[in-house]
Amino acid sequence: RPPRVFLYPLRRQRQLCIRDAPRASVMTRLSDDASSLTVCVATADGGNFTADFNETTLTALKENFDKACSWDKFFADLQHAFNRGADGLISFEPASTSVTCGTTERKLTFKLATTTNKVQESILASLVNYHHIHVHLREVEKQVEESAKQEEEIRTQAADLEKEEQHLKDAISRNKEQDETFNKRLKELQKQLGEAEEEKRKSGQDTVMEEEDEDSTLCRARIPLRDRDCRDFDPQLLKMVKSGFCDDKELSSDVAFNNVIRPFTSSELVKYTSNLTSKQQQQVWNAMQKIDDWDYDVFALQTAMAGNDTESLATQPSGGSLFVTAYALFFKYRMMQKFRIDEKIFLNWISVVEAGYHPNPYHNSMHAADVLHITHYILSKGGLAKKCNLSDEDTFAALFAAAIHDYDHPGINNSFHVKAQTYLATLYNDRSILENRHVSSVFELMKLPRYNLLSAIGEEQRRDIRDTIIEMVLATDMGLHGKYVAQFKRRLQENHELVKKDDVRLALAMAVKMADISNCGRPENIYLTWAAKIADEFYMQGDRERNLGMPCSPFMDRMQPAIAKGQIAFMNYIVIPMFDNIAELIPDMRFSVDHAEANKAYWTKNDDS
Repeated sequence: RPPRVFLYPLRRQRQLCIRDAPRASVMTRLSDDASSLTVCVATADGGNFTADFNETTLTALKENFDKACSWDKFFADLQHAFNRGADGLISFEPASTSVTCGTTERKLTFKLATTTNKVQESILASLVNYHHIHVHLREVEKQVEESAKQEEEIRTQAADLEKEEQHLKDAISRNKEQDETFNKRLKELQKQLGEAEEEKRKSGQDTVMEEEDEDSTLCRARIPLRDRDCRDFDPQLLKMVKSGFCDDKELSSDVAFNNVIRPFTSSELVKYTSNLTSKQQQQVWNAMQKIDDWDYDVFALQTAMAGNDTESLATQPSGGSLFVTAYALFFKYRMMQKFRIDEKIFLNWISVVEAGYHPNPYHNSMHAADVLHITHYILSKGGLAKKCNLSDEDTFAALFAAAIHDYDHPGINNSFHVKAQTYLATLYNDRSILENRHVSSVFELMKLPRYNLLSAIGEEQRRDIRDTIIEMVLATDMGLHGKYVAQFKRRLQENHELVKKDDVRLALAMAVKMADISNCGRPENIYLTWAAKIADEFYMQGDRERNLGMPCSPFMDRMQPAIAKGQIAFMNYIVIPMFDNIAELIPDMRFSVDHAEANKAYWTKNDDS
């Protein structure tokens, strides 16, 4: 029987019934924990007797009293017996130490036990309290309300603690699994290292060590590809992608930008793509047909390249969405030709950049591919290249900055670094910590000739491009968002013609900022996928903050999910106002505001808080 069937009727009755039986005072009341009935007796000769009757013992009494009797009727009859005690319905038998309620035909017998407690004093105290309650009813009701609130708060806290306990258990379980994976990987690497060192010792070759020493002298950044310079790409797939953006006059293998992959002629490309037998190549080709569209899908491209859009991000042996998107766009904009980029160096560069992105739920190489594509869209169909009369150097810097803008992102934000006072926070003096890390690491890698994408241009041109890249990447620091938006609005009020160098860099900074948060203005299916991924990453940061004894940052506490509230606030205060400002400069981007409004409306109907 559910507990409420017994407890509710019990708690609805008067909480105190007292009657003077012959030579004794009898009292019934709720027990202190309100889960049973207490019956106690004080006799005239100083005897004290009491007992608690729970659901089980009262059920037996009720069955003897009246099998068909409900609990409501049972307690009502008990109260009636006390009310009519003068008629002999209440009596105490000292010999059996039992209280009898009712008539000879229908009676209840409560067996009591001797107690050392002063029952008479307890009865008097109960009477005084009962009187106080009735005289000061409002005061007592207020106390009861406050107690109920406190009880609810305690219950809520208890529920939260239970949730936290479960989350911590889950986190421990996940950490154990990760530890097992990492330890297994560590053993494999140690074994490989030992074998490599043994092979070097036996062969007496010092060349590799000399190269490593030279690398460490030139470059202090981590080289994520370790013993390789480039991804193990599919030459035929890259040939197909590249041919979509080259004309028949650029087929010579004697030029630097064709020294790895020689493209098809236009007629060969048509013939090849009309008879594709590889599922992967067909999926990649289909994705390339939408590279100029707002709904370009990096998730589908990543899945085609690496098998899925989650676990594959940790390895991507043949390249992923960033690798292919960057390769396509650098040829589409003829950056390879205009800056005489060695194709082998480009493939090395994009390989090491993609490998330098960690497999975070959100800030990963897919996000970089997405930002790169949206930057391309803003420049082209959005109209920014034409509006600001962008030079080739500006365009190159924009594509480069978009591709590297979150390189080596650890999955935690600047605020975490500052609060935890990490090494990076100290290194960059709490200022744009991650953004400085992203851009400086890539330029450090480019000190190695095999990654130096700018090796064929002059110093002045290189300086111009580098300054623009730095400006664009540092602008993605959301801590500086207000500063950049205010500066942009002020320039628009003064003059819509942003063609001077500083104005162009400001416009490009706003473009990459828009691309960085553009998922809020994308079609719903793409937007919701990104929203789920950013929520996962936020909750992971919240877990780390909790483990370090720090308060969870807003919207990062998985025990108090508030995705809807966070997304609506972000769109109201950040996304939509900035999109509006950019649309004022380039009206062809106005549609993105409508997408953001539609995505915001989704959360008003699907609030998770």
